[in-house]
Amino acid sequence: MSGIIELIEPLERSGILVHRPRDMLAREVHDGFYYVYTRDDRILSTAMLKRYSPNMAELGCLVVSATYRKQGRGDAMLAFVERTAIAAGVERLFALSTHTMQWFIERGFSPVPLAELPPARQRLYDQKRGSKIYMKRLLGTRLIDAEELFWGTNDS
Repeated sequence: MSGIIELIEPLERSGILVHRPRDMLAREVHDGFYYVYTRDDRILSTAMLKRYSPNMAELGCLVVSATYRKQGRGDAMLAFVERTAIAAGVERLFALSTHTMQWFIERGFSPVPLAELPPARQRLYDQKRGSKIYMKRLLGTRLIDAEELFWGTNDS
């Protein structure tokens, strides 16, 4: 878990990511909500996938190590999380963002109102933070394959 904290802590301090209490983070890591991309025992990126209903899940805390940004690691992590969600029967994936809106739009997410979120997630929404909500319909892994080919030309 220390590798995840090392990645997210600077973004929490700057306000880009919402602060995650460490006991809650530990619980969510233990419960299998977090995925990591590693190389040589070092975490290069992380992302959270949390299911809110049989067909809807949240993508959160997608972070790439500063050393490995602009090398497609975020795209690789997104594709992995999307494939994992599809395999579990998720049809709609949503994300909240205060700083990376264009990145999500470029990857097929569309802005949606708060009412589109599951009620349990609506109750957790922080009005003061003013996060934008983005949703993507997951239409199958073949579309993800095609998107990855496109992303590979963007130096993201």
